Amino acid sequence: MEDLLSLVLGIIFLPVTLIGSWVVVHPQEEKLILVWGKISRVLKRPGMLFVNLWGRKVITISTKLQTIEIPKSVVADANANPVIIAAICTFKVVDSEKAALEVEDYLAFVKSQAVAVLKQVASKYPYSAEDGVSLKDETTQIGEELISVLAEKVQAAGVEIISYEISDLSYAPEIAQAMLVRQQAQALVDARKIVVEGAVEIVDGAMIHLKERGIEIDPHHQSKVVGNLLAIICGDAKVQPTYAIQDYESDAMTVDMHKMVELLDDIKNQLAGKQVK
Repeated sequence: MEDLLSLVLGIIFLPVTLIGSWVVVHPQEEKLILVWGKISRVLKRPGMLFVNLWGRKVITISTKLQTIEIPKSVVADANANPVIIAAICTFKVVDSEKAALEVEDYLAFVKSQAVAVLKQVASKYPYSAEDGVSLKDETTQIGEELISVLAEKVQAAGVEIISYEISDLSYAPEIAQAMLVRQQAQALVDARKIVVEGAVEIVDGAMIHLKERGIEIDPHHQSKVVGNLLAIICGDAKVQPTYAIQDYESDAMTVDMHKMVELLDDIKNQLAGKQVK
């Protein structure tokens, strides 16, 4: 009945039909033809085709790669810290019938789903972490999860997700300063660890070289030597090492003094014996 009506109208208004029934299909484009509310066919081959305009509706769907930008939004990460995150999603239509008929506006549909997925996935990971996956470091793994989750949600729209990447990531302004101080402190601690490890290796090598060259340091004074070397290497500013060299002499003097005291005691005892006689 619908085809007959289109034919009759086409004959009655033949000049208009001949002029207005041509449909042009461009490269990377598909046109869905509806006749009196029913799907007639899908034009995929580029070129110009004749389709009776009476009762016809043409829906154009682009099959090119399309990109949508997810604006910045505040999301609570796995540690409940508010972070500002934005992303870019690239996709293309692989089923024009679904894109045209299953959803009202496939572009708006994909964008709304992408925003929801970004918040959902971002809330599962911390902003940064020494061990494990984090938003800051593991962008590839998180991107793959974003693609996987979003692809499932937009399947009804006939859309294939090509890429989904985080384009901007930062702490929210209300905690940015505190987190910056924390990061600086952590960086300072890590740097100090490296400096101390290197200093220990240098001091150990120095003690070995001294021993190989026949320079023996008394075990009692090795701690002072090591302490001075570590202070010089690890210090931020110019360090003036101090080393009590007279400690060696004081030890020797202590031994001599004991001998001298014993000798004086003997002399004293001898003199006292003579006086008694």
